Amino acid sequence: MRDSVQAIRDMKYIHLGGDAVFTLGSIGVEKTMKLMLGCAAVNQNARWPSKAELKAWGHDIERLSELLAATISSGIGRATAQGYAEQLAGRIANGELLPLIFATLARYGRSGRFHHLDILATDEPGQYDDPADYWRSVEAHVEARAEFRDIPYGDNAALDAYESRLRAFIAEEMDVWWFCLHRLGVQGCFGDLGEKIGWEIWETGRPTPARLDL
Repeated sequence: MRDSVQAIRDMKYIHLGGDAVFTLGSIGVEKTMKLMLGCAAVNQNARWPSKAELKAWGHDIERLSELLAATISSGIGRATAQGYAEQLAGRIANGELLPLIFATLARYGRSGRFHHLDILATDEPGQYDDPADYWRSVEAHVEARAEFRDIPYGDNAALDAYESRLRAFIAEEMDVWWFCLHRLGVQGCFGDLGEKIGWEIWETGRPTPARLDL
């Protein structure tokens, strides 16, 4: 997750940096989701999910996000500070950008890694859309915000600074999601094992995201 957030911040051009963002993001988010879902399964069934159960969860980050949301909702009552946990869960559930980011990563995870290779092999447009198109929807959503509407075309330095600020905004949203999941784990929403793992999934010494907005 740390490397995923940093890759978004560092990306200058989607056609050059996109694969790094998508690879790190899809792997980091999927592993984090499955780790916390596994902790909840231990709390419920007193055992880690079997290989078959893990396989049944699949690699679709959008579906995993739905499973995670349901798991968080059912575990809120176990939180040490229930009101705080509800705020954290609400921050995840109400984030407008997260579904677009997860849709991008899900698309990449399904077959986006081979999108261009498949086109070369078949000489056809491909069965699925380019993951980069999904990412452009993420950026377009941010550009619609008041503080991003004035794009400084014609000034290269100002445009570079604008795009850096835009991608920092997206990276911060991922950082917030990661932090919220860490704190929900620590709060006990995923059971006793989740409390321990909740500490482990967050980078030691990393500050609370500035845009947590609780």
